[in-house]
Amino acid sequence: MLWLCILLPPLEPAALHNLALWALQWSSQVSDGHDGSDGGAAALWLEIGASRQLFGGADTLRARIAVELAALGYSARLGIAPTPQGAALLARAGHTENATTLTALLTLLQPLPLGCLALAPEQQAALRSTGLGSIGELLALPAAALARRFGPGTSHTLRQLCGQAPEPLRMLRVPPQFSSRCEFSFALTDATALLFPLQRLLAGLQGYLRSLDRAVQRYTLRLEHRQCAATCLEIGLARPTREAALLLTLARERLAALALAAPVQALGLAAREFLQPLVLQMDCFSQSVQHSEQLQTTIDRLVARLGAGAVQTLGLAADHRPERAWTALTAQQHTAVSAAPATTMPARGVPPLRPCWLLPEPRGIEAPQELLAGPERIESGWWDGADIARDYYLARGAAGAHWWVYRDLRSGAWHLHGLWA
Repeated sequence: MLWLCILLPPLEPAALHNLALWALQWSSQVSDGHDGSDGGAAALWLEIGASRQLFGGADTLRARIAVELAALGYSARLGIAPTPQGAALLARAGHTENATTLTALLTLLQPLPLGCLALAPEQQAALRSTGLGSIGELLALPAAALARRFGPGTSHTLRQLCGQAPEPLRMLRVPPQFSSRCEFSFALTDATALLFPLQRLLAGLQGYLRSLDRAVQRYTLRLEHRQCAATCLEIGLARPTREAALLLTLARERLAALALAAPVQALGLAAREFLQPLVLQMDCFSQSVQHSEQLQTTIDRLVARLGAGAVQTLGLAADHRPERAWTALTAQQHTAVSAAPATTMPARGVPPLRPCWLLPEPRGIEAPQELLAGPERIESGWWDGADIARDYYLARGAAGAHWWVYRDLRSGAWHLHGLWA
């Protein structure tokens, strides 16, 4: 096994838990707690032996995690070793070299001062009184003598450090639903000031989703106030995602237009419905996928800024009557329809031509002089009282334009219904 330890300044339990959820994207085995030193630093341990090749090796993974921690505003020290205590000690000592084997770990430990050990102050004082100066000198002493002189606790810690004794850790259990929260030391009166703590909460959501190989299409923000009911914002997307950057962009649009009812004391984030992530096949010779992604991002931002009902698209309706064969869909409805499995119908010849432009209401005309194609008979709607009986034709109109016209089978009147550009 290979462990990566992240040492952080003291954190609130909720903040450390959210960071542990963030770390799940790098490893399925994550433990949070404290490093055991006198300073009481917060610590995360990640077992990376099973996933380091996936992320390009231990050096690459370490550098990537360091960059993302810095982007979240965390000051952290990292260490990698075959034992959890060894990884924490290297992080505490500020060692930038990774110890991927026990031999390499012992080599790195030799010159380090005794103060790097996570021991109680009285144990540290007892070790210093002997004149020992380095961890290497301490490890050279017989284990039995160490236990007699400094107690079994010191000896057991050294054995765990060197991989000679098991070191049980309490692993994070992935919850069935995501919920995270942070409290503020003072109330926030500007909604945009929530973006930085929200960035950290969304990072936890991203790690959680990646660990489950899932995505979300909506999530809820809860702005808690001291003297009035909480403000809840549901933020939806046109299609599922698990990228924190996109989720933050949409939240920024909503918060920019929000007038706070009262100062915000705490911020919560919840996601309870998870979907399969949308995987797009990249095209080596065109940018169609990239353009589609940009369009969806733009649609999501418009929905977040203007509201769910303000952005609509066209969809098909199961009706033969041309004026009723389409419907207006919201962005979320369009995604749900697009994601539904398509029913493949057997081919039955060439489908009839349809114009892209239908008039709001059919317009009465004289009988066309030249019919180019047709007729196509449409009889439908008897069940709802708006039945039609028409013969449709492709006709040549004024100035050579192509018209979609029909003759009403009951009245014999001709109508213009659609145009081709």
